[in-house]
Amino acid sequence: MKNSTSAVLIILCILLSMVTVVLARGITAKEIIENVQSKYDDISDVVLTFDQTTRFKVSKVEQSLSGKLYFKKKNKYRIETEQRTIVTDGKTSWSYNPLSNQVVIDTYKEESHSLSPEQLLVKYPSDFFSTYVGEGKVGMDDCYLLKLTPKEDNSFTQTMKIWVNKKWIIRKVEVTDANGASTSYTIRDISIDKGISDGKFTFDIPKGAELIDLR
Repeated sequence: MKNSTSAVLIILCILLSMVTVVLARGITAKEIIENVQSKYDDISDVVLTFDQTTRFKVSKVEQSLSGKLYFKKKNKYRIETEQRTIVTDGKTSWSYNPLSNQVVIDTYKEESHSLSPEQLLVKYPSDFFSTYVGEGKVGMDDCYLLKLTPKEDNSFTQTMKIWVNKKWIIRKVEVTDANGASTSYTIRDISIDKGISDGKFTFDIPKGAELIDLR
């Protein structure tokens, strides 16, 4: 009787494992992307802190920095790190280097290989093949892992991995470019819909700063 019970338990464990695998495999890259896009559609603004690490293929050098990103629809950004502050209101962009005390002003342009929310959720899904790889952790979050590969051979981005948590928030992005450099962006903290003022997306030029106007 005892052996019989053990056998039943073993069979149940195997069946449960099979169910877990089936459930894990049941979701597709397309469904994950659609859920993230739907979540993004409901968001007005975001404040997040992030860690960025870049590894260079040839020199093996690794560079790391941390920063803060403010984002508001549509195309309003403010990225603050120790090395640089980049601000745009969707029409004008400012790039400030505190070490040289230099500000570059230009007309806002959406770079083809940028990692803005619009690019990640609109351009990349149409220009890249998306594959669901499996699951992994980012901090305490269980995440779905997607791998994106470009449809065009001459794409600057060669591969991209995106970790999405179960609340459909992107927690990490890892990009390998045409030069072989790999850059990862890991989100540490995120706050949604805090009512960020539009004033956050203009830049007050520091006194005595060198101004380069490219408009």
